[in-house]
Amino acid sequence: MVNNHPPEEERFEEEPPLEAFMEEEPPQKTRPLRKAVVIIVAAVVALAMLVQGSAFLFQHFSLDALRFTSESQQLEKEGDFEPFKEAVVAVQTDRGHGTGFIISESGDVLTNEHVIRGASSIYVHLPDGERYEATETKTDETNDLAMLALEGQPDNLPTLTLADTAAKPGNTVYVIGHPMTHSYITNKGEVKESHDAYQVLAITNAVFPGHSGSPVLSEEGEVIGVVYARSSGENGNGEGLAVPLRQIHAFVEDDSGI
Repeated sequence: MVNNHPPEEERFEEEPPLEAFMEEEPPQKTRPLRKAVVIIVAAVVALAMLVQGSAFLFQHFSLDALRFTSESQQLEKEGDFEPFKEAVVAVQTDRGHGTGFIISESGDVLTNEHVIRGASSIYVHLPDGERYEATETKTDETNDLAMLALEGQPDNLPTLTLADTAAKPGNTVYVIGHPMTHSYITNKGEVKESHDAYQVLAITNAVFPGHSGSPVLSEEGEVIGVVYARSSGENGNGEGLAVPLRQIHAFVEDDSGI
């Protein structure tokens, strides 16, 4: 009898792959609570960014900012302040920012002690865009002065000269600094009074946050003070208070260190 069936092994179909026996897991649903948390966090971050941006715009385009930028532009037309601006720097820390100025070609920078107080990092920005990490070499908390050294020891940097003679009431003075969100703003005023006993030089120049550490310059372009605070002026304007020349010379010439 003829067997018309194929051999036994040929009647078996090829074994299906292992994946065919695995049950397909249903897609996991995002928990409503987790989704709500994500939405809330995103909303908080967006709100924080909006508030921060609004604060920046409010400062940058405030009436005070419009006044001092307009005055600075007018002064630039009347006189050449560029040689002095080249020696003025921005001091940036992880806690905020202020102003400083270079007093030696190797990069010794004078600023306020409170500008760098408690900072874990200090950077100095030059007008040409260069940025240097800086370290404090000495400080004087009483007179609110600090000396910074630039890493890398640059040379041939532009400098400002300390005056030999203190300013007198009525003398015209200029302040160059970085108020609020602006940079290299120049304003004009005059000396109101100088009290060495109280270690303060009062000037009529308007001063704002960010001006701390700014040089007060005589008409000859020499440093006669360092801005450290402001007082309430006669018209409600914040007028400047500065460290007088005698205290500056004593600090710079003192080699006792921090």
